[in-house]
Amino acid sequence: MDKNKMKKILFINFITMATFNMAHPVTPSLINALSMPTYMFGVLYSTMSIAHFVMSPIWGSMSDHKGRKRFLVIGVIGYGISQLGFGFIESTPLILLFRITGGAMSVAFITTCIAYVSDISSKEERTKYMSYHTATTSIASSAGALIGGFCGGYGYKFAFLTQFILCLIVAGIIYFIVDETIDKKQGKIKIYTKHLKKGNNNTRLTPILSTMMIVMTLVTIATTSYNSTINYYLESVLNMPTMVNGIVMAIAGFIALIMNLLINPYLSKKFNEKYTLVAACIISGISMVVASLFNNIILSFMFIMIFVGSSALVIPIQQSIVSKLAKDNYGEIMGIQGSYKAIGMIIGSLASGFIFDIGNKLPFILSGICCLIVCILMLRVSFTEKAEKITT
Repeated sequence: MDKNKMKKILFINFITMATFNMAHPVTPSLINALSMPTYMFGVLYSTMSIAHFVMSPIWGSMSDHKGRKRFLVIGVIGYGISQLGFGFIESTPLILLFRITGGAMSVAFITTCIAYVSDISSKEERTKYMSYHTATTSIASSAGALIGGFCGGYGYKFAFLTQFILCLIVAGIIYFIVDETIDKKQGKIKIYTKHLKKGNNNTRLTPILSTMMIVMTLVTIATTSYNSTINYYLESVLNMPTMVNGIVMAIAGFIALIMNLLINPYLSKKFNEKYTLVAACIISGISMVVASLFNNIILSFMFIMIFVGSSALVIPIQQSIVSKLAKDNYGEIMGIQGSYKAIGMIIGSLASGFIFDIGNKLPFILSGICCLIVCILMLRVSFTEKAEKITT
């Protein structure tokens, strides 16, 4: 494994995800400033997620053929332009259009970056480096939220403008320091589009891979319901300023960083990945349901942070399991996984947006329930693996 390349891509992931996450703390301000209805926080999140679903396997399969580097650059520049439009346009249809474009561009970077990590890591160390990837994403999200929260003090448009400028700078850094890992293939590009055709979603997936994709969807519903709701909850229900949004996101990111930088690599050496995933989902599910039962802000916050910490373990473990089941088409498989993740983002954001008016804690309960369902699915994976071993 080339450790120099790994250091570079983790650094790139950090600065990119910090830039990508700057707008989250100020999005509620945009919604309120334009007098949009409550459910729009879910709609805005879901439109971006729809583009993730459509484009993730397409970008992944294209990067398998034409190389990773160019799609990292395209994603960052495209997202910066989209966010500039999102922050400055006041027409709702155009805002939604820019959100779709932003989703399509951001997932070009996200999918390709995960594939890049798979390219340069051995199977034995993949869980560790997926954890490092998730850790850099977590701390970057915290840094971006803090920067965005403070920029929001000068108005939400200032935060979006700063984000656009930083995207251009980051794209330049990627162009000059990232090394290619894929030899460009000659001939026609085989673009994966089966996820867009009815009945073909799982055509190239084994039963275990299919189940793991559903696991990704449920976990993403859980994390999206929390992430898409917490900012709006803090600002509109608890009447907290934009800066508090950034601080809460920063604390959550720091906890996730510790879990993925220290705890996850340790657990991967001591325990079976699937057992660790089940334990993390049980803790996540119970803690979020319990948090929703308390009216005391401090107690609720404590259990929410337990959810943040335990759920942070799940994604890198799930990604590691999937990457080990893949063969030599990491980009395509990670792209398919990205589509399942996008489905979770769409369901999680829309559901939380519409049930928020029924009860502002219902999105958090939805998060907990989804985590507990994952535990049942992981038992199915274990039984399927045992059956396959018996028959072979």
